[in-house]
Amino acid sequence: MPCNIGFKSYAKIEVPEPQPQVFTSKSEAPTIDADLLEKLGEEDPEFLEWASGLDTRPLLEEALKRVLAKTDAKGIDFLVDKNGMLEAKGSFITEREKRVLRDRAATVSNDWQFEILGIVAELLNYSVRITKNGEERVLEAEEEGGVHPCNSINVTRRDNTSTLTFEHFKTRKALTLETAKFLALADRLGVKIALRGNDISEGDPFPNEARLITGHKHAHGEHS
Repeated sequence: MPCNIGFKSYAKIEVPEPQPQVFTSKSEAPTIDADLLEKLGEEDPEFLEWASGLDTRPLLEEALKRVLAKTDAKGIDFLVDKNGMLEAKGSFITEREKRVLRDRAATVSNDWQFEILGIVAELLNYSVRITKNGEERVLEAEEEGGVHPCNSINVTRRDNTSTLTFEHFKTRKALTLETAKFLALADRLGVKIALRGNDISEGDPFPNEARLITGHKHAHGEHS
């Protein structure tokens, strides 16, 4: 249910599309936002240490397993190599067969990336739903065990545009830290997200805090 409660951030993001090794060359990925990483190190060094030492390969393999369970990958063998990269291998005779394999590999690669982001959200204690409509992919994540309005994360990719939205956080600090954790874990699992402008706004107070806010002069609708 749409609502305007708590702190929210909305950003257009750059997420390089994953490149299957056998079909295309790789492009250089952006690095994680340095300011957010520094903030995370100051506020939650234990989390940063845990994330830095995380064994990522089983998680990447689980993401691939989820994709292959619901995607047509006929004619291609996929695996996660020792460096955490996705390998796609297939044989073809004609150019048409080559195009078919290339398209299938691209679909699996993009789906794999979204499944990885889903696992990132799960590691942060969110329940996740990933949907596809044509070339559009949407990840919706809500805090496990939370009551509405609970912390939520949304990632959308449509055509060449990706967006990342965090909603319903009680404080700006909580929003900033969760953003940093999500980006740090995504980075650790090989999804290099670069924020391209980050609009933060404060909506209405939470229902159980309305009485506390009343009688104090608080400005809402703050943007930065």
